[in-house]
Amino acid sequence: SWPIRFLLFKLMFMSGVVKIQANCPTWNNLTALEFHFATQCLPGPLAWYAHQLPPLLLRLGVAVTFIVEIPAAFLLLSPSVTIRKVGAWMQILLQVLIILTGSYNYFNLLTMALCLPCMIGEESHKRGRHHYRRIWNAIQLALCGLFLSWASKEMFAIEHIQDSDDPIRQMIGLKLAMTKYDCNLLVDRAIPIAVACTLVFTTVTGVRCVIKNKSNRLNSCIRSLVCCLCIAVTAVPFFDLSPNLSQPSFRGVQLLMPSTWKNIQRHTRSVSHGYGLFRRMTGVGQQSTETNDTVGWAGLPPSIVARPEIIFEALVDDSEEWRELNFRWKPGDIYQLPLQAAPHQPRFDWRCWFAALSSINHNPWLVSFTKKILQGCQNVLDLLDEPEIAAGKAKITRVRANLYHYDFTRLDTEWARRIPGAKFVDSNSLFQYPDQVWTRKMVRQYLPPLDSKNQSLHDFLQHAGYESSICVNNEDRCTNVGAAARVTCHMAASLRKLNRKSWVLPMAAFLSCCIFEWWGFSCRRKRFHSSGREKLKMD
Repeated sequence: SWPIRFLLFKLMFMSGVVKIQANCPTWNNLTALEFHFATQCLPGPLAWYAHQLPPLLLRLGVAVTFIVEIPAAFLLLSPSVTIRKVGAWMQILLQVLIILTGSYNYFNLLTMALCLPCMIGEESHKRGRHHYRRIWNAIQLALCGLFLSWASKEMFAIEHIQDSDDPIRQMIGLKLAMTKYDCNLLVDRAIPIAVACTLVFTTVTGVRCVIKNKSNRLNSCIRSLVCCLCIAVTAVPFFDLSPNLSQPSFRGVQLLMPSTWKNIQRHTRSVSHGYGLFRRMTGVGQQSTETNDTVGWAGLPPSIVARPEIIFEALVDDSEEWRELNFRWKPGDIYQLPLQAAPHQPRFDWRCWFAALSSINHNPWLVSFTKKILQGCQNVLDLLDEPEIAAGKAKITRVRANLYHYDFTRLDTEWARRIPGAKFVDSNSLFQYPDQVWTRKMVRQYLPPLDSKNQSLHDFLQHAGYESSICVNNEDRCTNVGAAARVTCHMAASLRKLNRKSWVLPMAAFLSCCIFEWWGFSCRRKRFHSSGREKLKMD
């Protein structure tokens, strides 16, 4: 289990460290959550409501995220199962909160699955030891609390800031005290110790297995060596986090020749990678010259959200009026709450978020998508939330795309009034469906009007390598594959034809698998404990 625990530690620790090293103002000011709910790839149905929380609560949420991802990650490497459980439950709680407000495929569920090995460990079953074990567990929990409290004190600072609108009033401000230099110093000191301790714990566990399994010692030795090798390979990207760790002056690198170390880094990149989740927050708007003097909550600049979003428009049949094309999952209709997509992964809607961050020249696949819409490809039309067009009752003749800046509407609160350009809705919307969910402003044209006879469309696709941009139906796609792949292909094609609530089916299937897997895990754990008690009785 140690390689999986170390993998989880690497995922969470690197996710937290890169946020500080990136010097992103939203992370440094702890205002990232004031943007995140509206600017994430595919917001969830609760994202609008989370966006209305007070700024102090959202900044506390960012601070808790840093605590969970950096200091609490070290709890996952503890040899004590009690301490590991504290770290694992903190990670699970963070992932559950992310699931409730966003759609990230199976990523959060897989991260929660990595927490299960952290809850496995040997416990004493000897008689008369139960009372002492409870006391020892309480001491360990107290030590965890002290460690996390100390880490919070070192990482953050509380300030009392005078309100610019009311000189008598003071607001509580929270800021990140850890700088990029402090973060690099932490990496330089903590990572070698963490890697070495994990290798020692793995070796000790392997030696104990060798001693216990007298009849199968060779397999136990091989398993221990493989686990140590996996941990070593997993740890390689850590040395890219800080310039000092990869320098020849570092003691760990001195053991290897510089050329040997470079070869190890190059060959392990296809197996072990670094993580940079939400390194920099996107969708951060700029203040205009008229609102330059506006001050946000607690003396910081106002959190102006400007989520870039591509909106496709089309001429349908013989109409001369441009009509907006709606999609199943991506934001578009300003009166529609986002839908829960996870664990389903709508790749087109997901990739549109990345495409909006750049120009059409970097996303030729969107031009290919436009051509297939004009051709009437059924598979592509199924991506739209347009029943008449998908059914063939209406035909698209021309297509264009515009780039908008989106933001959630807000409740009429004191802190929301400090944000320039905010659109307010009725305060009762917090407990009911809001009258308007999004507000938007057009920025520029993203894709000029195109029709199927446009020669520049064909030339652009040919230059980008899309020469064989032809329609492929579901029947042709599911042929020339194995039996299992054919069944899976037909099932996926059937799910696409369902309505927008089709996420219920994969979610129900996944939850059923989780229940059965957890039930099996519990049964195996009970058998392990019962066998330990029977062995003690025999002794």
